[in-house]
Amino acid sequence: YQSAIPYIQKAEGGLSRAVTDTASRHPSPYIYNGVTGWHTNRGIKWETFESLSGSGGYSVNEDNFIRMPDKIWLTIYKVGYWYPMKGDNYTSQAVANAVVDFAWAGGVGGATRGLTRFMKSKGKEASSPGAIAEKFNELVKAQGEKKTFNDLIDYRKKWFLSLNQPANERGWLARMEVLRQQGISILGEFVKKNPIKTAIGAALIIGAIVGGIYLYNRK
Repeated sequence: YQSAIPYIQKAEGGLSRAVTDTASRHPSPYIYNGVTGWHTNRGIKWETFESLSGSGGYSVNEDNFIRMPDKIWLTIYKVGYWYPMKGDNYTSQAVANAVVDFAWAGGVGGATRGLTRFMKSKGKEASSPGAIAEKFNELVKAQGEKKTFNDLIDYRKKWFLSLNQPANERGWLARMEVLRQQGISILGEFVKKNPIKTAIGAALIIGAIVGGIYLYNRK
């Protein structure tokens, strides 16, 4: 779960009371800097902060929401997003990060529905986080990690556009490209850490191509 944290924290700001965000419908009751309407802090909505307090083991109070200590932020990230989306069940770290980020943006329920539709477009049936993780692993094995990851990012960009929130679209789409680059860097780490496996894999592919050409020319 720690792999996605730097990306998410960099993408999120601090306290927000922006009325263009749908979270503004459910603001916190607190006054800060002389004004009310604060509904999000470090990417965590007030209603999410409030609803996860029981499972997260923290108190719902002004200090914890307005200051949002790292410990509480991390707890909410784990119990509210990573664990419910079965992040540890993925064979691909890049795909796991993108899936959990989907939940971060749209809630676990919204992400699950969206990913169910994504799987349907791939000819696979999956309607729960556990089943979705299983099907993603199948996709990674069948079509490769990079293609699966990029397909998911492209799908998420279309999903953002479907929300019909023009004021936020530019930021959302830019964020997806940052997530894409983060994922590509993770995929690149495999090559750095596994040069022998990578070289063997490349040799097998080249060997298959050369062998195919040889057989074709003999016909």
